Amino acid sequence: MKCCSAASVSVLLSSSLLLLPLLLLLSTQEAQGLDFNITADRKTLSGATPLIIANGGTSGLYPDQTYPAYTDAMNTSSLPLSLLCDLQLTKDNLGICRTGLNLTQSTVSPYFNVTNTYVVDGVPVFGYFSVDYTLAELLSPNTTAVQSNFARSPIFDQVYNLFTPETLGSVQQGSPVTFWLNVEHASFYQQHPGKNSLASYLTNLVASPHISPAYLSATEVGILKLIGPTAKKSGTTLILKILQPTDVEQSTNTTYGTLLQNLTDIRTYASGIFVPKTLIWPIDNTTLYLQAHTSLVQDAHKAQLSVYAYDFANDQYPNSYNYSFDPIAEYLAYVGQPDFSVDGVLTDFPSTASEAIMLWNHGSTAGPEPTQSSSKLVISHNGDSGDFPGCTMLAYTGAISGGADYIDCPVQITSDGVPICRESADLLQSTNVATNHALFQNFLSSYPGFDNGTQGVFTFDIPWADLSTLRATISSPLGPGISRNNGNDNTEAILTLAEFLQFAKNNSGVGIYIDVQNAVYLRTFHSLDIVDAVINALKTANLTSETDKVLIASEDSSALVAFQQAMPYHQRVYRVPYLDPNAVTVTPPEIKNYASFVAIPKQLVDPLNDFSGTPPSYFLAAATQVVKQAHALNLSVLYYWQENEFQAFAFDYRSDPILQINSLVSFHNVDGIITDFPATVYDFLHKNQCYKPTLSMMPANYTMLTVMPGSFLVPVAEAPAPALQVVEPPISFEVPVPASSPAPSPTVVKPSAASKLSLTFTSTLAFASLLLCILL
Repeated sequence: MKCCSAASVSVLLSSSLLLLPLLLLLSTQEAQGLDFNITADRKTLSGATPLIIANGGTSGLYPDQTYPAYTDAMNTSSLPLSLLCDLQLTKDNLGICRTGLNLTQSTVSPYFNVTNTYVVDGVPVFGYFSVDYTLAELLSPNTTAVQSNFARSPIFDQVYNLFTPETLGSVQQGSPVTFWLNVEHASFYQQHPGKNSLASYLTNLVASPHISPAYLSATEVGILKLIGPTAKKSGTTLILKILQPTDVEQSTNTTYGTLLQNLTDIRTYASGIFVPKTLIWPIDNTTLYLQAHTSLVQDAHKAQLSVYAYDFANDQYPNSYNYSFDPIAEYLAYVGQPDFSVDGVLTDFPSTASEAIMLWNHGSTAGPEPTQSSSKLVISHNGDSGDFPGCTMLAYTGAISGGADYIDCPVQITSDGVPICRESADLLQSTNVATNHALFQNFLSSYPGFDNGTQGVFTFDIPWADLSTLRATISSPLGPGISRNNGNDNTEAILTLAEFLQFAKNNSGVGIYIDVQNAVYLRTFHSLDIVDAVINALKTANLTSETDKVLIASEDSSALVAFQQAMPYHQRVYRVPYLDPNAVTVTPPEIKNYASFVAIPKQLVDPLNDFSGTPPSYFLAAATQVVKQAHALNLSVLYYWQENEFQAFAFDYRSDPILQINSLVSFHNVDGIITDFPATVYDFLHKNQCYKPTLSMMPANYTMLTVMPGSFLVPVAEAPAPALQVVEPPISFEVPVPASSPAPSPTVVKPSAASKLSLTFTSTLAFASLLLCILL
């Protein structure tokens, strides 16, 4: 799959402009007969459903304040919805919708040949400014928007033209969608391009009977008071936008913190306040934990002021660890409290706010309670490893409290044969071994045929007596760019498999998922029988009957065959290793002979398109058929593994893990999800109103967006993949390892990741080949 070129995207959007009247008509038809102010115990000032304010449309996906951004917001959000335009004035004293005073990072134009330095709020600002260009120049077909957030996809850059407030205002006519105009740097625009230029422009716009904004927010008191009489006649709601408490409000020369101390005075010239979300829920900058919420919302409501919160974005980092990287949890902190709710939220991702307000906190401040059962399995990945150091008592306790059906132990083994629960055989990834100089110096090594030859401190080189002195640390699989909460590092002990099994047995009802890793490699090159160690641990824990809720997984077919013989009552899971999809072809599988589940890696279910494009898109490629193929063989499918961090999945999912989970369940129809964040998956399956098939969508008939793989791409024919040859002989776990078989030294060349699989796995690997075939 190849990414669309800018030219092809432009052609598509040019034709889609013809759909705007139809989109508005559909919005109007959906609105008929529906009450968007159903109170149902909402704690907003009016008792109405909180307003979703789309910040320049869906600006988390498209360049903000462009046609597709606004249209996408209308088509994927619930009501009530308002589309926000950030006002800038042009050289001829007309309005344009752009973010920020400086156009440098948001707009590209051949007319940009004049740079200037203006003093704004007492600070010199250098760049391109709207007041130096005419509206005709800024609306030129050659003047285009770019994504101003560098963490987001640039695929739509220089494709879409700019919007005016007048165009956006016309959208709300005959539609339940409203128009919100935001005015910043009012003192600057009052002088540029001419004296009283802002007041003149706003007076004309607000007085217009067809395009006046439903809401007008401004950061300065003076302009709100000036426009107040006109706004009162037109019905425009005036809102004071609050900056940081120590910032100075220019027209009164006082701080915003001082203004907030007299809410009743604000009520004399505004109907509400627009505040940074951290003024409601402060965050400790050191720990990134939430502090106690302030009384700002309640105090403002007592003064009859609405409260709108801003700065919501799914891809915001850092954010509070209390939310577990789940934006739904963050929104519910503002709209789902038993004693307060904000009256609206400004967000770059309005579809996610819609999910939180309409599907999780559907008309109730009691919080989302379980609404249904689900046959889909929630299986932890290293316990609740998104929040705690993996494979520890904290992580497993968190996974159980989060609703996991199964808690997992990825089994590694020590040099003296003790099976333990560790995320990886390399202790550098999730323990404090690097601070233990003796162990680090004595055991740091690399094996060319294992873990890509990476240097590490491996469990199979260290006896349990030494390894047990280590403590666990949290692993951040996406690298240092997004770190998980390390507040519990170096506090939790390493667990043996025996301790894990006893803990699971003490928590009645939770299942046990044992992931046996590197079995063939360990037996062949280190004389360590991890399969036998697991079997003995299960027998010792008396977990051998058909009533025990145990799943045993491995990427080695020989290991699964051995478990089938020794533990016939336990179901087995073949975990497909991720190999290059271009290196295999489709051949008949036989894995169903020794496994009833197959765990498929994310790369095979949700492949990304070719990264080689300029710029790379990181959008989904066309849908694969791997889950359907497994189901056709009567195999249940587990997806591994799901993470909440926005960098963990394609841009198609709008930095929203809920949309990805919805796709896995509703589109791909997986039977279970292995996840670092069990509570997020559980809440989706059991607490959101959209997933319950029998529930009528009320009050806005809102259903969750279904992401279609490949919708942003143009299909390109691909060459047939070559066959993969497997030549390694099988290994039997029933035959003792010869005493003369030495463990390899770090200089010995080991088999590759592919060849370490057994020959009895030839047909099994063929199944992996089947799953790895992206295009049928």
